[in-house]
Amino acid sequence: MILTLEKRTKRYLYIFLFGAIFLLQPILTNAQESLTLSVSPTLFDMTASRGQEWQSSIKVVNVNNFDLTVYADVVNFVPRGETGEVSFVPVSENDPDGTTLAEWFTISHEPFLIPREQTVEIPFTIKVPNEASPGGHYAAILIGTKALNDGKKETKVQTSQMVTSLVFTKIAGDIKELGTIREFRTTENFLSRPEATFELRFENKGNVYLQPQGEIKITNMWGEERGVIPINQNSHYGKVPHKTAGSDGIRKFTFAWKGEWSVTDVGRYTAIATLGYGAENRQFTTSKTNFWVIPIKPLLTILAIIIIFFTVASWLVRRYINQMLVSAGLNVDDYRMMKKSGQVMSSRYSNNRHIKIHTPVKEGILDLKHQLQVSNGFSDSLKTFLNFCKKNYIFFLGLIFVLIFIGITIWYIRNANTEHRAYEVVYVNTDSNNVKVSSEEIIYNELKSATSTDAQNRDTQINLDKNLPNVVLVNRSGVPGMAAEIKIQLEKKGYMITELNTDLSSSQLKTVIVYSENNQETALKLSTELNNALISLYEVGNDEKDTITIFLGSDMDHE
Repeated sequence: MILTLEKRTKRYLYIFLFGAIFLLQPILTNAQESLTLSVSPTLFDMTASRGQEWQSSIKVVNVNNFDLTVYADVVNFVPRGETGEVSFVPVSENDPDGTTLAEWFTISHEPFLIPREQTVEIPFTIKVPNEASPGGHYAAILIGTKALNDGKKETKVQTSQMVTSLVFTKIAGDIKELGTIREFRTTENFLSRPEATFELRFENKGNVYLQPQGEIKITNMWGEERGVIPINQNSHYGKVPHKTAGSDGIRKFTFAWKGEWSVTDVGRYTAIATLGYGAENRQFTTSKTNFWVIPIKPLLTILAIIIIFFTVASWLVRRYINQMLVSAGLNVDDYRMMKKSGQVMSSRYSNNRHIKIHTPVKEGILDLKHQLQVSNGFSDSLKTFLNFCKKNYIFFLGLIFVLIFIGITIWYIRNANTEHRAYEVVYVNTDSNNVKVSSEEIIYNELKSATSTDAQNRDTQINLDKNLPNVVLVNRSGVPGMAAEIKIQLEKKGYMITELNTDLSSSQLKTVIVYSENNQETALKLSTELNNALISLYEVGNDEKDTITIFLGSDMDHE
C-alpha cells in the first residue's frame, strides 16, 4: 500500500512538472523574443548651405544577450497637433522631386549585424541640392528589426521594434526667425490652494524651427517669488517646427505647479512667462497671467475672527469715550444729543476743560500715585493697584487688543514677505511622460550653473565613490535650497544623491538619517558631517536596503 501510494505521488509529480513546462514554454519564448534597442544621438541638429555635403553616423546599441540584425531607413516627418506628435512619411508616398530632407540622405539599406552587448555605427551622408529651399527641413532615421521596404511594392512604416533619431536641418538663405507666445493662461482662475496648471502655446511664425527657452516666474500679491518653472533649458524636446502643410507651427507646453501652503499667501498671484529664441538673432517674448488663491473655509474662519475682533474693539472704544467724557465733567447723554443736533454747547459746558483722550488714564494715574503714598504696607499698595486696574479695565483691555493687533500684523507681514517657499513642478506630456521636478532640483541646477558654465567641467568635479550607498535627500527644514546645498556638499565627498525632494506637507526641527543595518558605518559618518544629526534604522520590511534617506530639519540652517 505504501509503495502504491508512493508511485502515485511520483506520477502526479511528473504530470505537474510536464504541465508546468508546457504552460511556461510560451512565456520563455516571448521573453527570449523581447529585445532592447537604443540609438545615439536621438537628435541631429545641423545647419548647412546649398550644395554642401554633410557626413555623420548613428550609433546603434544592442544591450541584449543575443546577436541582432537591424535595418536603417530614412523618412520625412510632419508635426501633428500642438503636443509634439509627428507622423512619418516615407519618400515613396510623395512626389520624388528632391525637395524633402529624406531624399537628400544616402544610407545603406543592407542589414547590419550587431553582436550581443555591442555597438555598431551606421554612417550616412546628406547632400543638400543647389535648389534646396532655405529654412527648416525635418527627417527621421528609423532603425528596426525589419526593413521599411521588405521587397513588396507598397512601403509601410513599421513602428514595432523600431527606434528613431530625428534630424533637424536648417538650410542657409533667407532665414526668418520669428515667434511669439500665442496664449498663456491657467486652467482655473480661482483656486483653493496654491496648485495651478499652466498652459503656454508658442507660435513659430518663421520658416525655420525654433527652440524657445526661458522660465515662468510666479509671485504672490506682495511680489515675493513663489516658484520658477524652467522651460526647455536642458532638453531638446521643445523644438517648434515652422508652419508646414501638416502643422500650424504651434506647440503647447503644460506645467503643473504646486506651492507650499501658507495662509499669508492668500490673494492674487501673477505668473510671467519669458521665452528667448533664435540662433541668428536672439529675441524674447513675454506674457503674463493672473490667478487667485482663495481657500474658502480658512478665509471664512479668519473673517469671523476679524469681525469679532473689531466688534469687541469698537465696544471698548465707545466705553472709553464715555469714561473720557465723564472725566471731563460732561453728561454723556446731553453731549450726544448736542452733537447729533449740531447745537453750540451751552455755557454750562463752555467753561469745562478740553476733552482729551488721555484724561481718564491721567487722572487714574494721579489718583493711584496719591493712594500709594498714603497706603500702609505692601498688601495695601497691591489692593490699591488692583482697584486702579479694575476701575480702568477698559483702557487696559484696549491696550491688550492693540498689542495683539500689532503682533498679528507684524507676523503677517513677515510671513507674506518670505522671499522663497518650496514648490514642485510637473512637466506634463513631456515625451509622453510626466516629469516631476522639485524646487530643490531647480535650485541645485542654478547653484551648479553659478559655479561653472562648462557642463563638462562640472561633471569632472564630482568623483563619486561607487562603494558608498545611494543617498536620498528630503527637505523638511522649511528653508528652500537646503537640500540642494547639502547635495553639493555630499557630492564633493563622493556620495551619489539619487533623489532630491522637498516635503510640502510637513516640517521638522531635527535632521534624521534613516539607514539599514549594513549601512550603519556610513550613516555614522554622515551624522558627523551633518552637525551630528540623529540616526534611525529603517522599519522592518522596508525595501530601501541599499539607500540612506536623510530628512533635513531646520537645525541645518544654523551651520
